[in-house]
Amino acid sequence: MTWEEFVERLEEYNDTESSIDESTLLELQDIHTNPFDFNAVTRDDLLKLPFLTENQANDIIYYVEKNAPIQSFGELMLIPSLNQDEREMLRLFLTIKATSPVGNSNSRTPSWDALASNIKNELVWRTDIPLYTTAGYGNYPDSVLAASPNKAYQGDPLHHSMRYSLQSLNRLFAGIQMEKDAGECGIDHVSAHIFVKDLGFIKSAAIGDYRLSFGQGLAVNTGMRFGKMMTSTTDRLDIGISKHSSLTEAGFFRGAAATIRVKDWELSAFLSYRKTDGTMRSDSLGISTLKTDGLHRTISERNRKGNLSTTNFGGNIHWGKNGFTISATAIATHFSIPLTPIKDTEASLYRKYNATGQDFLVTSVAYGYKTSRISFTGETACSSTESQNGFATINTLRWQTNRNNTLSLVGRSYGAQFVSINGKAFSENTSVQNEQGALISWTNTSLKKVKLLAYADIMYFPWLKYQVGAPSHAYEALAQAQVSPGNKWKLLLRYRMKTKQKDFTNKDTNITTLRYNTSHNLKFQLSHTPSPQLTLNTTATAVLTSFAEDSNCGFSISEAIHWKSLSTPLRIGGSLTLFSTNNFNSRISCYEPSLLYSFGFTSLYHHGIRTSLLASIPTISNRLSLNARISSTILTDGSTLGTALDATNSNHKEDLQLQVVYKW
Repeated sequence: MTWEEFVERLEEYNDTESSIDESTLLELQDIHTNPFDFNAVTRDDLLKLPFLTENQANDIIYYVEKNAPIQSFGELMLIPSLNQDEREMLRLFLTIKATSPVGNSNSRTPSWDALASNIKNELVWRTDIPLYTTAGYGNYPDSVLAASPNKAYQGDPLHHSMRYSLQSLNRLFAGIQMEKDAGECGIDHVSAHIFVKDLGFIKSAAIGDYRLSFGQGLAVNTGMRFGKMMTSTTDRLDIGISKHSSLTEAGFFRGAAATIRVKDWELSAFLSYRKTDGTMRSDSLGISTLKTDGLHRTISERNRKGNLSTTNFGGNIHWGKNGFTISATAIATHFSIPLTPIKDTEASLYRKYNATGQDFLVTSVAYGYKTSRISFTGETACSSTESQNGFATINTLRWQTNRNNTLSLVGRSYGAQFVSINGKAFSENTSVQNEQGALISWTNTSLKKVKLLAYADIMYFPWLKYQVGAPSHAYEALAQAQVSPGNKWKLLLRYRMKTKQKDFTNKDTNITTLRYNTSHNLKFQLSHTPSPQLTLNTTATAVLTSFAEDSNCGFSISEAIHWKSLSTPLRIGGSLTLFSTNNFNSRISCYEPSLLYSFGFTSLYHHGIRTSLLASIPTISNRLSLNARISSTILTDGSTLGTALDATNSNHKEDLQLQVVYKW
């Protein structure tokens, strides 16, 4: 399995509406680049891999302890709880070193000389070149720009990024990232970090940019987040400190953090200070909204850059023994300028409980108990501000009834007045607020080479939402079957339904009521591997949406080809997609192979053709790789691509991406 195939497979486990976040994929790609030693891997290492259950991780550790040293990946077949897919994915994140020690080497702290002599370096440069012109780069007279200064982007249309990373023995990491987005002037973002882990009593420590995740993410989680299909990962957010190596310009801390380990206890402390983008209110009373997209292309976007300073500090204390865990987290946030969202009009009433003020405090207690078959985890948190005091709780019960069946129940209740600036947990909403819900899921592997998954989620939102003028309900259900009839064939069938209440205004009576906005999504995917070098993927997707008297549908069919050399990192991939949708509401989401440290998720709508071609050519003893990707979208119904400043005034557009990777 190639990395591109893994990302596509991981997307199959996730929501069909929202892709897995970039930080999660980058962390997994870092592990893929620097894989764990099979003979020295730990349970914590394995639990970073979202496709493994806790019982599977325990089975792997048990097998290694009993049979080390492991000689080949073929021994994965001797672990009954792993199916073929999971064995293939594991090979991307494990290695067997010629000098692998017997047993777990992570209990031994390497010397500084050993760290210095095992340093690996990587330098990545990437440039994106659009082969078209959008409205934001038009030649406008000075009089037009004087009247509408935000009609044009300030910089050129090229995107540039540079990443340098260093790592040694999976213990020492350092890196620096720089980026210029298309339309920006010069280098707009710089990020750097030094990170160590498992060095004596130091479990982890970071200087520079880093991420945090404690408990179930109610108080603080700037790391991983997965969709509802991955309920086995809802209790894995308690990973503590991790490095920030992403080009994402929001959702991280800048300063210092450390976790020390003393027997069954772990103590963490962190301090962060950095500039944050925000939109200043016209009456200068404060910041109306925080800006997190990291784009500074127009004059108005540049005026929002670094408008306020954000300070975060706090800590966590964690204890675990004999299956029991308990931890407490506290995080305080201070903004140099108060947040004052506009919420005094009828149209903005849904923002009544949005974060307001300068100082925020969130405290939480996380707890859990796990046996070989039953796992119970949860977290309860409260927010304390001048105007908003709320509670939130999430609890997960997982029961492995036998080797082939697992039941999970996830219950959450996030109060409308609960405000967590840095929280990110299992939820339907983007924020941990204004949501109550219960999800039940079932996984079955009783049939040989067949994996079944189903879940149902019932949700209630006690306060208003955007375009929802009253408390509302939502329901979601999914059924999926993965079939592997042989080593060369894989089949995926999935049906998903989601319905949410939304405002509907009757044109005749002008009365607004809540109606259900429903979407049905059906996906069929057939994968064939005729040889170890070649993989073919055929995918068909259908979408049907309905709201009041309006209904829309969309359909796509695509073919993707992956070829790789067995003796070198040479690889070539391509895809062709035909799509037809009524409008944006029935859009099709799909994944395309992309360059290293980038992920090709795209949405297609109207009627047209989407193609892409990717090549990676290794040179100089496989240390230097030249990567290129070209993609094209052609609309066959005469529609134009893009809107506002990104409008192309054409029915087609082509993008060229070039990348150079050097490792030493």
